[in-house]
Amino acid sequence: MSDSAKITPEWVRSRKETGEKIAALTAYDYPTARLLDEAGIPVLLVGDSLAMVVLGYPDTTSLRLDEMLPHVSAVARAKPKALVVADCPAGTYSTPDDARQTGKALIAAGAEAVKLEGGVEQSRTIRRLTEARIPVMAHIGLLPQLAGRRFRKVGRGPEEREKLLADARAVEEAGAFSVVVEAVDARLAAEITRSLRIPTIGIGSGEGCDGQILVFHDLVGLFPWFRPNFVQPKADLARAIHAAAREYLAEVRRNAPVVPG
Repeated sequence: MSDSAKITPEWVRSRKETGEKIAALTAYDYPTARLLDEAGIPVLLVGDSLAMVVLGYPDTTSLRLDEMLPHVSAVARAKPKALVVADCPAGTYSTPDDARQTGKALIAAGAEAVKLEGGVEQSRTIRRLTEARIPVMAHIGLLPQLAGRRFRKVGRGPEEREKLLADARAVEEAGAFSVVVEAVDARLAAEITRSLRIPTIGIGSGEGCDGQILVFHDLVGLFPWFRPNFVQPKADLARAIHAAAREYLAEVRRNAPVVPG
């Protein structure tokens, strides 16, 4: 594939054979999407983490579809080479028919694939979406729409291990082109990765996955009030913004006209 070619779900799926690691980041607006795309990030997720890091909700479950759609459109207007994936908000894919309607709305807004949480229990829904030609990125392991901010490692006990292996097989068989593996014990995540024909994209699951995904605000230190313990920020934009705002404030005050007494 040439450097200028559009990234597609098929490109992501084919990384399993090429061995090229997949780097994915969230994006919720036009300038961020452009900057990340110019940096060469191949997958941009308009994630439901939008609820917390942009809209100020306590967790992802508060996000509504009508709040998600404008952000999907903003990212799509950047016309990125990257694949634009959009999360299905909590409560919008309770049935396969609901999921199809949600998927159609996200695609109409500019998404090129959708992501939803769940394994075996979502296999019928994933199949329905793929039959409707809506590409699906699956998501197993810790499910934030159920767990909220309660981060914990999963897959350490034998029952959880067997469930996660079954979840991984189910989403692959249902037609997902890739699967996010969140907060899964690193050894199990690596085992899942070896067992699948589709790529795994890890978050807090060790380095044995076929790729990694992070929330943009965590990567650049833009949400200092909450940061997962597995994140190692590459910048501190919160501090830079504080400094710029304080400098501006001081400048304005220095140049304020003297009010006659």
